[in-house]
Amino acid sequence: MTATDDAAATKLLDEYKLAGGHGGTIPEIAETTTTSPKVIAVLSQWLTELEERWPGPETEGRALARWCLSDALGTKKARDTAAVPALISQFDITKTIGSQARWAAGNALYAIPAGVDYFDQLAAIATNRAFGADRQMIVSWLAKSHHPDAVAVALSQLDDDTVQGHALEVLSKLRAQGIRDRVEPFLSSKNKWHKRCAERILRYDES
Repeated sequence: MTATDDAAATKLLDEYKLAGGHGGTIPEIAETTTTSPKVIAVLSQWLTELEERWPGPETEGRALARWCLSDALGTKKARDTAAVPALISQFDITKTIGSQARWAAGNALYAIPAGVDYFDQLAAIATNRAFGADRQMIVSWLAKSHHPDAVAVALSQLDDDTVQGHALEVLSKLRAQGIRDRVEPFLSSKNKWHKRCAERILRYDES
């Protein structure tokens, strides 16, 4: 940990505790159930402004804080709060963010889950292949959105092996129709998850 890491971590923990948080260390922020609106607001602001509040390169300490903040915000209590845009901000391609932390942000958006009002932003992330596997849970979120364009977005990712299974699962949960020709090739997949999803999709596809 650098001097900057120590100072930023101390300030984060002080503000977190002042808001009513109970964790004594940054990892404990993620381990403690986050329910207080004040705590959610503080963590969301820190995550949104992390580069400014914790200046410099993405050190191990800041990467840990980013992951813990994202993980802590993955609660239903964070729905309709600043947590959702804070988590979406982690998919700014210009930010230097490790895969684990970015995946955690996506997982939190799935767990909350983010509301359908964020569909356009999340669909853009789901289709941005520069994010690779980091966007897996964003793709999975499409099924929770129940947006009329969710099927089309999932279909567009079937040829990307980093999110194929998640896209297939979305199509299965939404009982997508008229996609038999796109899904049949997965019936012979060696991946049991992919094959099982394909079978379920075709069972309900009445085309």
